[in-house]
This record gives sequence, C-alpha cells and structure tokens, in this order.
Amino acid sequence: MSLTGPRFLLVDDHALFRMGLSLMLTERWPHAMLTQAGTWAQALAHLQAQAADLVLLDIHLPDGHGLADLPVLRELAPQARVLLMSSDADPAHIAQARAAGIDGFVPKSAQAADIVTAVQAILRGEQAYAALPYAALGALGGLGGMGGLSRWGAGGVSERLTSGGGLQAEEAGVAFSDLQLALLRHLGKGTPNKAIARQMGMSESAVRAEVSWITEWLQATSRREAYERAVERGLIVP
Repeated sequence: MSLTGPRFLLVDDHALFRMGLSLMLTERWPHAMLTQAGTWAQALAHLQAQAADLVLLDIHLPDGHGLADLPVLRELAPQARVLLMSSDADPAHIAQARAAGIDGFVPKSAQAADIVTAVQAILRGEQAYAALPYAALGALGGLGGMGGLSRWGAGGVSERLTSGGGLQAEEAGVAFSDLQLALLRHLGKGTPNKAIARQMGMSESAVRAEVSWITEWLQATSRREAYERAVERGLIVP
C-alpha cells in the first residue's frame, strides 16, 4: 500500500457505476489513488504502468471476463488483491472466484456501507464474500428483490476450492471448502469459537464470520442445526 493511501483500480464498462464507486471510495479514503478502466485492455495497460493494492473488477467486460482472464491480471500484478463485482450473483461464479483465490465478491446491488466493509476487510488481508441466502440463490439464481447483503463471510484464512477440495450442495451449486467442512464438524461437537480458532490456527473473528456464512447458506437457525442440515444433505459424514 502507498504511503498516502490505498491504490484502487476500478474496472467496469459502466461509467456511471465507476463514478459512483469512485465517489464512495474517496469519501472513505480521501488520500487514495484511484484509476478507472472501462475495458479489460485498459485495466491491463494501467497495471503495466502502475501498481494497485486492490482491483475492483466486474466479471463481464466487453473484451474480457473477470474470472476466465484472471491469470493475465495475476501475472501483471501478483500482489494486487481482487474484489469481484457483478450484477449477476451466480453461485457458480462465486464458487469459481473462491477457487481462483479471489479475495472477495459483492453484488452491484449491495449497499454502499457493505461495499466499504468488504474493501476494508480485504485491505486488512481478509476475505470478504457476501453471504447470500442459500434458499434465495437456489430459487432465484441471484439476489432477486433483496436489495442488499445479509451477512459477510470475511475471514483471515485464505481458502482454495478444487475439484477434490470441497463438496457441492446440489440445490444451489454451493461449494464448501475443506476448512468449512472442518468447521461444520466442530459445530457438531459443540466446540466454542475460541477453541475452534485455537485448534485450526484462525482468529476468533474469522471463525465467527465463517460460521455465520455456513449457517446462512444452510438456512440454519443454530450451529447445531447447521451441522445436522449438512449431514442430511450428505455434505459431511457424522
């Protein structure tokens, strides 16, 4: 990060959205350096010319795709963190983003405060994924009329999902990482967050965030119910 403030690169083909996002970020980080790009080619050119601490990246661009073309961005700016933004909250895209090591995802319909919260978390070195309700995604394939975010899955542990590293919940294409499956087993044992954090080498706040994300996706009202629902769906074996 620069001495004066974070360096943001906003990549989106909608100028009005970039403008609103820019105003939002400068209000919170008045000394930030903001660069805007309307195309994938412009984004890569900017990254060749100057470093970025955080790239706020739209998935669908006129000349590229934020997920498919991510390796090119990583090659140019390996240290830059990436927050994926899209009007399409497709569960498959969210799972792909986690698998690719992207630091966070927020739908464009998120409230300004939620986007700022996500950016703050990523700049702290955490992940920031919008915990979208499991049933809503399964039924609607997106946010529908929700308007904003429900809870945040912002943890300090970097997750990687591979074809063998997580299981799919068939109803909505939800992928759970090995870390989240291990958390579910702890929930089944009634292990407190503090003990889970110590045993898994996580911060207690990261454990709380992940547990919140898991229970939200499983439509559970308690930690025990989240575990039981995971068992019922065959995500874990008791």
